[in-house]
Amino acid sequence: MSREGWLGIFLITILMFLWTIWMAQSAQSTPAQQTAALRTDSVQTTDTLLPRPADTLEVGPYARFMEAPESVMVVQTPTYTATFSTRGAALVRYALPRYKDGFGNPIILWDSRQRSELTFAEGRYLVPLHRLTFEPVYIPRGPVAKSPDSAIFRLTLAPDTFIQVVYRFTPEDFHIVREITFHNLKERLRNPYIAHYVAIETPQTERSVKQMRPYTALYYRQGEDVDHLTPDEDEKVEKTFQGSISWVSVKGQFFAQLFRCDGGYGAVTLRSLPFSEAELPRYELTLQLPVENGTAREALYFGPLRYTYLKAYGQDYEKQLNLGWSFIRYINTGFIIPVFQFLERYVPSYGIIIAILALLVKILLSPLTWQSYVAGARMQVINELPEVKALDEKYKDDPNKLMLEKSLLYRELGVNPLSGCIPLLLQMPIFFAMVAFFPSAFELRQQSFLWAKDLSTYDDLIRWGFHIPILGDHLSLFALMTALTTLAYTVLSPQSTSTTTPGMKWLPYLTPAIFFLFLNSYSAALSWYYTVLNVLTIGQTLLMRRLVDKEAIIRKLRARRQKKTTKQGTSRQQQLPRWLQRGGKRR
Repeated sequence: MSREGWLGIFLITILMFLWTIWMAQSAQSTPAQQTAALRTDSVQTTDTLLPRPADTLEVGPYARFMEAPESVMVVQTPTYTATFSTRGAALVRYALPRYKDGFGNPIILWDSRQRSELTFAEGRYLVPLHRLTFEPVYIPRGPVAKSPDSAIFRLTLAPDTFIQVVYRFTPEDFHIVREITFHNLKERLRNPYIAHYVAIETPQTERSVKQMRPYTALYYRQGEDVDHLTPDEDEKVEKTFQGSISWVSVKGQFFAQLFRCDGGYGAVTLRSLPFSEAELPRYELTLQLPVENGTAREALYFGPLRYTYLKAYGQDYEKQLNLGWSFIRYINTGFIIPVFQFLERYVPSYGIIIAILALLVKILLSPLTWQSYVAGARMQVINELPEVKALDEKYKDDPNKLMLEKSLLYRELGVNPLSGCIPLLLQMPIFFAMVAFFPSAFELRQQSFLWAKDLSTYDDLIRWGFHIPILGDHLSLFALMTALTTLAYTVLSPQSTSTTTPGMKWLPYLTPAIFFLFLNSYSAALSWYYTVLNVLTIGQTLLMRRLVDKEAIIRKLRARRQKKTTKQGTSRQQQLPRWLQRGGKRR
């Protein structure tokens, strides 16, 4: 391939490398963008939206419910274990026994580190619902396993006047639906809403805070659109909305804490608080929960960020997943994820599923690979022609003239030096889709394969205990395998020996190094995928070598050049008599 061709491939590689880094950091926006978003989305927050500290409130007849003793009770379903307190009829702990964190403990998505405060206004009183002690009316006696059930708490002011909180549970569902009913009190409410204040920090569910942080953000659905607030380590970021916010989600890498109001929250204020390098983002949410016909309803989703689970709810939860933009996302949702779903039913190992996926992709891309190989073989043959070598010798001291003469010769031969790059460009969407999919694939979380304990992150079998710039504190064997197989393919590829520019000979061998440095701290699944893909490509290249006849290529090129030269000569001979004839008529 010519210098221009290899330069094109090199730039494509750099583009892919930079794009993947951008994907990994896509949840982080610049301060300027955050400031612009704040200016665009913020509106004046009303004083009634934010509750005052509970110890300064006048609670009138509710004071007697603030000093009663507290008790707790546990509700179990096949998917979670929820602990409730009579103080505020509140959820105080939520665990997922099926899943383990990076240290082998059950995932806990809600505990004493989180705060949920509900405040409503009755007459001249501002009542902290979360500080009132309720009476448990009904609690499921056993696990909620076969049919839906509920837990009921009641605060009785008079025989026919009470506040009732009901939690509804459904087996095999991560939702808890909460209903707060003001019986014979709705006419006395000063405002038709409950102010729900939430202080929450992203739970550390994986081993590395550093690896989790790029995938954390505060997502929300506004109307039909899903957007996010990106946390900033050094500054508070805030957005305020009036109406049309149906849900807000504190998103981690693989789990989320989501609050949803089907009718839409009346007003919402979202804040991201500053945090240190060793911490995960912290947020404050103020949600204006509407009270309609005396009842306020809110659904809580504390569960995994798995695409198939989220999609089934029909609430656009799945749009939290960073699966790439536009066409790239459609590749993931329309091809890669369905293939994973199908193969999961029959193949027990995700490493083998990834290998099968690589084989399917290789089969789909075979026509493009064939075109790229033939184009590379054609350029290699052209650069070995006596005509090209003569030009190299004649204009060795004039690179610009050499480039011009070669371009004219390529045109006569009917070839494009960049034709081998076009198939590579067409394959890039698949590459980008894989880069976006593997780190976000819940299916791969804590799935082991060979020496890798978790395919969703890098394998660190080799560690040296100190940080090396760019490389880190470990060596990923899967990333090294990808680099070595990429190097092997580079050596076997006809393009690697086709450039005649001495200064460009190193270019093909830079790609394996770039891939290794990037993949060393990336998902082991992606490294394994490209290792398998490279092995298949090497085998495909060896097969194509047998199928491509270079002598036939030379004959076709010379015949095409001869035909084009003859056609141009005939055209000039035909134009000359016509010109003479027109000139004779003028005279």
